[in-house]
Amino acid sequence: MARMFPTSDPYLPPYKSLIIQGNYHPSAPIHMCLSVPTGAKALLLSSARQALIRSLQEYNDEWLLSNSGTGNTCRSSSEVDIFYPPTPNHLVVLLSAFRTHEASDPVPLDSKATLDSVPSLLVLHELSAYFLPMNENNPHTIASYLQLVSYALALASFLSPESQTPMRFALFDSQLDQLKLPVLRTPTVPVFDGEESGDETPRPESVAFVAHKYFEWVGTFDRSDTNSSSDGSEVRRCTFTLHKQGSDSKSDIMWRWSEVPERAHSRCGGPAIAFSW
Repeated sequence: MARMFPTSDPYLPPYKSLIIQGNYHPSAPIHMCLSVPTGAKALLLSSARQALIRSLQEYNDEWLLSNSGTGNTCRSSSEVDIFYPPTPNHLVVLLSAFRTHEASDPVPLDSKATLDSVPSLLVLHELSAYFLPMNENNPHTIASYLQLVSYALALASFLSPESQTPMRFALFDSQLDQLKLPVLRTPTVPVFDGEESGDETPRPESVAFVAHKYFEWVGTFDRSDTNSSSDGSEVRRCTFTLHKQGSDSKSDIMWRWSEVPERAHSRCGGPAIAFSW
């Protein structure tokens, strides 16, 4: 069962495409990749290697610190391939290059992008980082973001035909609610001779509103509620709401838990975070 936490419960309902927004815990994409069935492969494509590593180090997930070196976890992590395309163009090229190895192909087109089997999960991580910070000289539009989503969906469809188990696609984007891009790009010069120049600054629009329409499920994290425990440590109260597109909000799935700092862990020198349900 797909999950975003170290324990088997709670787990996500069956899905083909899922977008996760809000301030999710940094280890959520890692737990999702590790939750694929035994022997299955997961692909994680992140916009920034250092940002991902730094967020994991600062968060200090107690389960990852304690179990990342065990045999079962090492076996699962060996089935996770991570790539760090630095720009949207690099991501498009990478998504276009992925394919599975065929015995009839003596020489793969690209050895780094040739997979030994069809992944059961594709995770894109922090697409908004490609487009932030926003400024007037930024050439990107809403279509720039949606193009990346479309390429990922096309890859999932291409690698897993109907006769096989579909490859699931999940997008984690904590800054999606802040991302606003113009619908159209303003021409750098007037299109027609003698055209009067008015306000040529395109009005940015919310990307999230349109991006949600590409996904079967939309999950939203809220980890903003904090209070102090009896020992003075800061406990974070968290909620996660999962909405299926086209369904009534009354059928939404909601989880509640706390993130509790444990005693100092030997592998990080500071308190590690444990999940309390």
